[in-house]
Amino acid sequence: MIRADYIVLTFPKTDTSEAIYPTIVGYWLPEDERNSYGLYGFRGYRSGKVFIGEREDRYLIQATGAIAHDVAMRLQLPIQHEISVARIDVQHTMIVADADRLINSCEPGQSYQASRWVRIDGPGSTLYVGSPRSDVRLRVYNKTAESGLKPETCGDYLRVELQFRNKKADHMFRAIRARAPRFPFLTQLKRMVDNFMYQMVYDSIAQDEEELFPQDLPEELDALSRRKAWIERTVIPAIRKILAEDPGYLKTFLSMLDSIDEDVI
Repeated sequence: MIRADYIVLTFPKTDTSEAIYPTIVGYWLPEDERNSYGLYGFRGYRSGKVFIGEREDRYLIQATGAIAHDVAMRLQLPIQHEISVARIDVQHTMIVADADRLINSCEPGQSYQASRWVRIDGPGSTLYVGSPRSDVRLRVYNKTAESGLKPETCGDYLRVELQFRNKKADHMFRAIRARAPRFPFLTQLKRMVDNFMYQMVYDSIAQDEEELFPQDLPEELDALSRRKAWIERTVIPAIRKILAEDPGYLKTFLSMLDSIDEDVI
């Protein structure tokens, strides 16, 4: 799956956000585990891998690891509530036969600054594509060497991680909220690596998140149930992808549904 692994976002103090701020703090920062902390000029609390704080006019949330994806998905504020995402790292982890060999043979996109870090005393290669200060940077690394965890079967864990900043981060955040991160993730990845690496990642993601098309639906379903399943599994994900790029389309889509002739229904 494609998941957020790091996020920093802010949102303004409004009547709505001030009303739910105690709930946000209570949900991610249990009272008996939180500690006072300051970050980027915001004062608040930290617990584990989460910081939530405030200043005069804005709130800030920073989260690392699996909880970053939880923050992206569960933050109660509507996406139109001027949420500004300064940075979001999005990753896909897959099993490969030899992570270092794949990393060391990958050819980065020619239009990007790139560097490769290779350990001499053991496995643990990393490929960086894009400058540290650019709006998008790719990191491909041997997750097994970094974490010490190996797949139950054989091989290594390979992690492909894209770091988005500024407007690029806002767009990816919306895609995750719409449960449609695959298109922007793969589109950016294709620009930054060779076709072999891209195809391996594409196939791995497809195995995790494959969508069913009408012809793939179980035959035992009746015609009406098959249509319903098709809408739920194909149409709705497609709409989510559109809304990730153009949130304003939601009003158009709802008006189209409202205008359907009741006699036809």
